[in-house]
Amino acid sequence: MNTKVIDLSKTLKPYSNKWIVLDSETMKVVAAEKDANKALEIAKKRGINNPVLTRVPQHYGTYIL
Repeated sequence: MNTKVIDLSKTLKPYSNKWIVLDSETMKVVAAEKDANKALEIAKKRGINNPVLTRVPQHYGTYIL
């Protein structure tokens, strides 16, 4: 199994306490909202076919997705 490690610690900092949607190919944030459904809706409108939805904790240290 091939595991890819991506450090998103600096990328996720501004999204504290929100639901984010990542593009599964680029792992870039394409939507961020307090409501998960709204974040997914925005991502779909932006053409993201295989979104990765996760919640960024308010105070996080190491966060493994």
